Amino acid sequence: MTDAAPPPAPVRSSAIFLTGAIVCFVVPPLTLGLLVRDSPPPLALVAVALVELVSAAALVFWWLRRRSLTPSDVGLTSRHWVRDALVGAATVPPRLLIEFGVLIPMAGGAQNPGVQEVLASASASVAALTAALVLGVVGGGLAEELYFRGFLLGALPTAFVHRRAALYGAAAVSVLLFSVLHLPTSGPDIAAIVLASVVYTGLFLLTRRLTATVVAHSLWNVSALVTVLALYG
Repeated sequence: MTDAAPPPAPVRSSAIFLTGAIVCFVVPPLTLGLLVRDSPPPLALVAVALVELVSAAALVFWWLRRRSLTPSDVGLTSRHWVRDALVGAATVPPRLLIEFGVLIPMAGGAQNPGVQEVLASASASVAALTAALVLGVVGGGLAEELYFRGFLLGALPTAFVHRRAALYGAAAVSVLLFSVLHLPTSGPDIAAIVLASVVYTGLFLLTRRLTATVVAHSLWNVSALVTVLALYG
């Protein structure tokens, strides 16, 4: 009896991506939630951010080496970084107007869970607020963009024969999975996270580099925190 044939590369690669998404972005915060029932200490939040970044980077670069690809295949390049950074930064002001002018007031304003989380961090200590910023920039702007844009949209389609069709499918998965993993709790929250995912996905498809998406995501997380404190603090 012959051994069963291994699954084709697209199946294996897709399975690796989905498994990695759970391991890198679901397990760390879930573990922290199980270990710490109350507000987590600042160092724990920083640890979660670092675990997300290190685990995501390790998996992505292992996969690149396995497929004989280069960092540029996930958008890691310094080409046009100034222009890309400006494009990414330009997406933040209109999003602030939409979210803080429409969506957050519809979702409870000062009573919105996201707003309350920021206010709780600010009232706890400077260290807690700093940890929230680190989580937003390192865990969000760096780790999530490397994985959900660079890996999913840049590298994963290379495992498929029909790469253009695979790219379109990956873009849809990027928006859907990224939105689901952020656990929105209301209609306005769903609209906000879908908008964010569409913006980041669109930036990567437009530039094929990570600079714009990392800047947009990181700057948004910082700007949103500052805006919450200015409006509701």
